[in-house]
Amino acid sequence: MNERLNLQLLQHRRFPRYSCRGTAEILQSGRHSGQGTVSKISRGGCYVETAQPLPLGTEVQLRLTVANTGLFIGAKVVCTDVVGMGMEFRVVPPEQGNKLAQIVEKITVPDGSPAVLQSEGTQPNTATFRITRETAPNILAKIVERINQKGVLTRHELFDIFESQHINAKHR
Repeated sequence: MNERLNLQLLQHRRFPRYSCRGTAEILQSGRHSGQGTVSKISRGGCYVETAQPLPLGTEVQLRLTVANTGLFIGAKVVCTDVVGMGMEFRVVPPEQGNKLAQIVEKITVPDGSPAVLQSEGTQPNTATFRITRETAPNILAKIVERINQKGVLTRHELFDIFESQHINAKHR
């Protein structure tokens, strides 16, 4: 499959993808055939970073662990590149579908805009944090670490980092 066809597949997604960090064990006919890191997931599939991507069309079983939730699901390789492969989930039994929904719920954070929060009946996070000269290096290090781990930093995670530094500063 050429890059243009891969791009077309990516542009016609049925479900939004979310950045995450998890583990993947790849099984073929019930036997271990590889492993990787899950870096994106949706209700319809995932992206597995691996040094040995499988050929297009290969059907496998995946044993995933994302957001402290295990998932065992059939999948098919629908695109590949030098660092991994896009997997489309096949038949999803109800129990595994519920676990997949839990994973997506755990890793997604709603848009924090006031309009969205108002429509959801929640209040925006208006906490104010003071960044001091002493806490700035720790905060920056945690932000960089989180971005390197997940490739993205949500607003919620940023507030968690500030809050943890604020609490640590109080106890000094």
